[in-house]
Amino acid sequence: MKRRQQILLAAVVFAIMLFSLVACGGGKNPIVGKWTPDGSSADAFGAADMEMFGVAPDDMVLEFTKTGKVNILIQDKPFQEFIKEMLIDFGMDETEADAEIGGMDFDVQYKVEGNKISMISSFDGETETAEGTFKVSGDSLAITIDNETETFKKK
Repeated sequence: MKRRQQILLAAVVFAIMLFSLVACGGGKNPIVGKWTPDGSSADAFGAADMEMFGVAPDDMVLEFTKTGKVNILIQDKPFQEFIKEMLIDFGMDETEADAEIGGMDFDVQYKVEGNKISMISSFDGETETAEGTFKVSGDSLAITIDNETETFKKK
């Protein structure tokens, strides 16, 4: 029972990160690179929940690629790999962990046009698009969607 609750918590944290995520993309793009949630934005990404798994806010990274993909990394590992290792630590064998991870089908893409951003996330076959604006200032990134601004620092 406790293991199922931990799996559920991991899935909820992932969902929070995914649907809180706002991103952008394109050719010559100032947000390409790795970013960590900053200040109160770390809380929006579930940092407090992840602390119980030994994850610090700086361990949570959004990598915006040149090809328009957003990779979610935790402790320098792809999100799914991190969750798999966590499930094994909780007592699952590798086959069980692979089966659980196999059910976490997700993909995040982004697009940039000027200072406008679009993020398209697909989670378990459902697609959601979020649109807003962004601003890069030095090593800080601010993304605003639905009048909510999340801030990140360059890693």
